[in-house]
Amino acid sequence: MDVDVAIIGAGILGCTMARALARYRLDVCVLEAAHDVGEGATKANSGLVHTGFHPRGGSLKGTSCVEGNVRFDAIADELQVPFERVGALYVAFHPAGVEHIAEKRERARLNGAGDLEVVSGDEARRLEPRLSERVVAALVAPTTGIVSPFELALATARNAAANGVRFEFGFEVDAIERVSGRWELRTKDGRRARAPYVVNMAGEEAALLDVQVHAADIVVRPRRGQFVVFDKQEGGLAGKEPIRHVLFQAQETDEGGTLLAPTVDGNLLAGPTSENVRSFADNATTKAGIEHVKRVARKLVPDLDFGQVITEFSGIRANIVNVEKEKKDFVVRVSAPGFVSALGIKNPGMTSAPALADRALRLLGEQGLRLEESPGFDPRDQGPEHRRPFMDCAAAEQRALLEADERYGHVVCRCERVTEGDVRSCLHDTLPPRTLDGLKRRLRCGMGRCQGAFCTPRILEIMADELGCAPWEIAKGERGGRVVKRQVKRAWGSR
Repeated sequence: MDVDVAIIGAGILGCTMARALARYRLDVCVLEAAHDVGEGATKANSGLVHTGFHPRGGSLKGTSCVEGNVRFDAIADELQVPFERVGALYVAFHPAGVEHIAEKRERARLNGAGDLEVVSGDEARRLEPRLSERVVAALVAPTTGIVSPFELALATARNAAANGVRFEFGFEVDAIERVSGRWELRTKDGRRARAPYVVNMAGEEAALLDVQVHAADIVVRPRRGQFVVFDKQEGGLAGKEPIRHVLFQAQETDEGGTLLAPTVDGNLLAGPTSENVRSFADNATTKAGIEHVKRVARKLVPDLDFGQVITEFSGIRANIVNVEKEKKDFVVRVSAPGFVSALGIKNPGMTSAPALADRALRLLGEQGLRLEESPGFDPRDQGPEHRRPFMDCAAAEQRALLEADERYGHVVCRCERVTEGDVRSCLHDTLPPRTLDGLKRRLRCGMGRCQGAFCTPRILEIMADELGCAPWEIAKGERGGRVVKRQVKRAWGSR
């Protein structure tokens, strides 16, 4: 496979880079080790579009965050991705916390986010009535937003694919070599891709690939963050106000960056922890981690009902460890002729992705890549395959869908209101899922309060029918574990 530009990695940054390059007359491919987009840190992202008051003032992390934040309204509109600016409160419980607020306010100003307002504890509770009585002050960040990270990555990838970018899944780059003025990217099983320009956005693997073309000067280690997810009715049954803002706090002792945030799907998210782990594959949740999240979240909102937690998950960040804390920053650089790497991209990497992709694009141009705009580029996500699920469609569209296929009237996931027609349509999308988890992330089937107890058998049958295989041959997720164990095969077949 010979192309003009090869992008390694189909996380949110790699997909954003692909869409940026799709605007030009170029042959572009994305090489992804997994079998779906967003299988790394992206799928376990908190879904926040940050304002820019956390990163060091004037850093690439901070300025790219602010630039990306400003562009999210247009991006969400073009890609038809749900996005809401709910705003954030960064709260303090004591005088030292008020000093932290002043520091965050100055960081926001230096990063270009403007002069954020500081309010009293009483005013903060007027904005968020369930906030702790101990809160004495808060920094208000109205531009903080929420989005579905996987839906954003998928829509970005689909738009890139619709504009000519090729996605090669299961392509795990193992070796990189310069051959006759081009980069040759090889897998262990002998697959190859060649390109004069390469963009290394492989997330956790980016630093390991970078040392094949550049001196080893950046050390990246895994850092885990655990979350809990509440049911959509958290507080509702008890007549409590829903949490409407993202709630951060001035950290004390071991509290890390634990926060509370509403999601675009109506749930409430609490987390993450911040733990060093040995492997990027160590995305387990632990009793100690979840207890930590509960303790810190209840400090923010004391009446949280953890009896309404429906699931837990964790994500792994690529954390640069060989740089002093106050000098850590995102790294987007030319590591070798025609070879651009993005290293140590963690929070707020999703927010920063548009600006970081533009930075990588400028570096490619400086390296000689010809950027001639394509008149046929369409930035909008279009076509019937990109519509919302049946139950979210207008009545007229629902009638038309039912006339075309009555299976849109068969509900298979009651919690998230997903129909058989939705499932079958999704399996024939531009970038279709091939695992149960991939389908779940696209349609949310199995992500409601029953966590798939009702719908999983029926969904497996539909997937098997569409994919031409047996239900027990369908993998749960990227690691290949089967949903149906061998001893169930005979019983399933006799139904």
